[in-house]
Amino acid sequence: MSKSALAITEEHIDLADAVFGQLNRVDSRAAARATLEDGSSHPEKIWAAAADLGWTGLALAEEHGGSGFGLAELAVVLEAQGHELCPGPFLPSVAAAVVIDRCGSDSLRAELLPGLADGSTVGALAVSGSITIGSDLTVTGESPAVLGAPDAGLLVVAAGEDVAVIDAAADGVTVTALESMDTTRSLGSVALRGVAVPEGRVLRGAARKARTVFRILAAAEAVGVSWATLEMAVDYAKVREQFGRTIGTFQAVKHHAANMLVNAEETTAAAWDAARADDLDSAWFAAAVAASHAIRTQIFNAQNNIQLHGGIGFTWEHDAHLYLRRARTLAALMAEAGDPLLDVVEGQRSGQAHGASFTLPPEAEQFREQAREAVTTLRSLPADQQRDFLVDSGYLVPHWPKPWGRAAEVLEQLVIEEEFADIERPDMGITGWVTLTIAQAGTDDQRERWVEPVLRGEVMWCQLFSEPGAGSDAAAVRTSAKKVDGGWRVTGQKVWTSLAHMCQWGLATVRTDPDAPKHAGVTMMAIDMNAPGVTVNPLRGLTGHAHFNEVFFDDVFVPDADVVGDVNKGWLVARATLGNERISIGGGSGGTSGFTGGDLVKLLDGAPAETRAYYVRRAGEVLAEAHTLRLLNLRRVTRAIAGSEPGPEGNVTKLLVAEAGQRMTELAMELAGSAAVVGQTPTLTQAYLGNRAMTIAGGTSEITRNTIAERILGLPRDPLLK
Repeated sequence: MSKSALAITEEHIDLADAVFGQLNRVDSRAAARATLEDGSSHPEKIWAAAADLGWTGLALAEEHGGSGFGLAELAVVLEAQGHELCPGPFLPSVAAAVVIDRCGSDSLRAELLPGLADGSTVGALAVSGSITIGSDLTVTGESPAVLGAPDAGLLVVAAGEDVAVIDAAADGVTVTALESMDTTRSLGSVALRGVAVPEGRVLRGAARKARTVFRILAAAEAVGVSWATLEMAVDYAKVREQFGRTIGTFQAVKHHAANMLVNAEETTAAAWDAARADDLDSAWFAAAVAASHAIRTQIFNAQNNIQLHGGIGFTWEHDAHLYLRRARTLAALMAEAGDPLLDVVEGQRSGQAHGASFTLPPEAEQFREQAREAVTTLRSLPADQQRDFLVDSGYLVPHWPKPWGRAAEVLEQLVIEEEFADIERPDMGITGWVTLTIAQAGTDDQRERWVEPVLRGEVMWCQLFSEPGAGSDAAAVRTSAKKVDGGWRVTGQKVWTSLAHMCQWGLATVRTDPDAPKHAGVTMMAIDMNAPGVTVNPLRGLTGHAHFNEVFFDDVFVPDADVVGDVNKGWLVARATLGNERISIGGGSGGTSGFTGGDLVKLLDGAPAETRAYYVRRAGEVLAEAHTLRLLNLRRVTRAIAGSEPGPEGNVTKLLVAEAGQRMTELAMELAGSAAVVGQTPTLTQAYLGNRAMTIAGGTSEITRNTIAERILGLPRDPLLK
């Protein structure tokens, strides 16, 4: 399995494996460590290898000596370099080269790109500072910290809205080497005093694109740093023993590791989205999101790596501090290039808060034509006929098998999501994931009786899993059933059952073999909520509404025909239902209950100036996170298109959807102030109160973190719970 998190396609995985292989052969980490003791921060062997293998020209046009690939491929290389702490000016040089390639004239590209492509020229990109270009084309000002500047022969510097391309040896250029926390790469200040620049070397309006390039490539490197530090921490937690057992069994350690994984997944999804952009203009917002995650995540993971290593992580001999040095330095340079969180807020405000544009494969067009025709037909129908059309055409649940859905593969689903973006389709919620389970595990008779009425909106189902005292332990089933002629007699109690008071049917876990192990001896049964012996007691939540319910079964008869799946093997069916629930929750159901990012920005903009200044960066964090939730799902779908194995995005997204919804409404409540508590913002107030359930429903966030740590990261279970 590839070490690359960004690589999904077979070609990218092969590229990543080749890069990691080469970095291991040149012993990149040892070279990084050598820089602590006066070793070179620009090792000739490593630079020559990068040039010989074509990495320096990977994203440059072929006619100028490059390979003609894009930022996505370059991101894969930079992720590997971050993971292996590769020393040298690769990041600043390829970033400078990409800016020239994307923004320069044909003559400038022909002049400068061949040297950058073959590594004979080292570039550096300056995207911060006070540099200006005069009307006489003289460049003046200073960029206080430019990565790789002491090694560069060519400087690409942002100046206002423009970019100037300057020879480092030109008159008026002073590059001063600085002492860097990250000893693996050179850092220098660049002072320009009346440097004359030809018109052809001024790239008008290119500064924003230059910052976008730097953000994307720096975020890709941060992905590597973030995963490397997570892997180090987890590997250590699996073997380090304390108090008679490995520290990875402690829940506190698991939660640290799970949080590191969640952060790494968010940053990976955001960097992946930005790097695959068809053009730099469409990638501006995506790059800001990626940078905002990268700045935070690489520091968070590097610091927690040291924490989980304990005293050994604080030693000079351990590599943990090298990653912290790299993370802190790169994050500081990214932030100095313009606070990406401010751009995230501005993107939401200006309607640019969308992912980077990218091209689907040609075979998607047949699906697009069909979907557009369906949308046209749907719009022409009266409102009371639209749901039936969606059901009959399969577009209500396109991923479901026929005859209910379209059995749509992931590529068709992507197209449908694009074409139906402005169409409000019914969200069946719990009813949907329960019914999908019946479609998957039920008999022909059950499918015939139960599936279509749900799709047409005639019947609702609830999920009868949770029991008093069981909490998030769905397998702790005490509701029991005894076999009788023609069926079963069910007695027991369920609790926290959403919408049971509105449902006609419920899918219940029932214990049919009391002597079997916990996950065995359970049977799944469909229960008529109007049957004799069924009592539903609504529970008012803190919103004042009755969403949850207690459900009592007093000797309720369930016919054999209503048993779903095999007797005593119901936990397999229950897991399928829980899986469908995770997909639904992870896909965005629930969350902010009608309160959106646009609503948050309106509150922010309506606040006093001092309040706006105080909260704007926090608003950017919330908006970036909300945007990334969609990207995690999109990566899962794209991974499937490419034929790759499933990733952890579903588990991560379930956790994030719950917590992100809370973070957004909590911030909004602070911005709204007293208006939110005196009835002037009813949508927000209800969303805030209702979202308190999101980190409990469907499994608490604490249990989800344990699950992530154990099932994804492989940390051992607590031996006391085995």
